[in-house]
Amino acid sequence: MGMQVPVSLKSGHEAIHAALKRATGEPGALGETARSIARIMSGHMMREEKFALRPLGLLKALARGETPAELAEVAKLAQALRLEMPQMIDEHRQIAEALHLLASNAEVAGKPEYVALAEDMLVHAHIEEDVLYPAAVVIGKYAALLRGD
Repeated sequence: MGMQVPVSLKSGHEAIHAALKRATGEPGALGETARSIARIMSGHMMREEKFALRPLGLLKALARGETPAELAEVAKLAQALRLEMPQMIDEHRQIAEALHLLASNAEVAGKPEYVALAEDMLVHAHIEEDVLYPAAVVIGKYAALLRGD
């Protein structure tokens, strides 16, 4: 199994990406705003999956009392996450501002599916900041404790 992004999180990201990609094909301000969000998100999602979501792949094994071979790697990733987190949270702020504009533009264009996308993405960002990022840091700290670091 190893340290991989949990399937549930990966599929959630893929669904967001697919819906956002559809929005980028829309004409006018709606599509322009979606393309702006997509630009910010491309690097953001790469960092997020590398530093925050991959460590979560060890959560089940750790909860079962197992000692995964990737403890050293997860401890390093958690340290890197702590360094990357201010930028990632700033990106969330930028994305949130653009999502509010996306929702407004979607309302004007009569596209309720993109209003819902914006709302879903805002909730998703809060879950990441409130639960997933801190959980990844805790996993890294726990890994360091298990290793005796």
